[in-house]
Amino acid sequence: MEFLYQYIKNICVFTLVITLILNIFPDRQYLKYIKLFAGLLLILLAINPIVNLGKKRIDISDIIDKFYYSEITVDSDMSDSLNEIQTKVYERMSEMNEQSTGVEENQ
Repeated sequence: MEFLYQYIKNICVFTLVITLILNIFPDRQYLKYIKLFAGLLLILLAINPIVNLGKKRIDISDIIDKFYYSEITVDSDMSDSLNEIQTKVYERMSEMNEQSTGVEENQ
């Protein structure tokens, strides 16, 4: 998803910069050359992800493993937190039990 966001952002920024450049130049005789050059760059910018996709091999099993192991780390972090909470609850209950036992002995 981040890739698509970055791709669209690059095209928008490029279009804004070219529009700014076209408006800055007061001499209109070079306008058609600037538009030609900008068009070629825009085509290269649009084709770039497709060319890079051909260079990069996508392995579905790697993607699944990455997702699976990220889920395991989240679960182990939760398990650690749960163990901490259980320990604190046990300690608190032990303290309360000792206090109530101490109060009964004093009476």
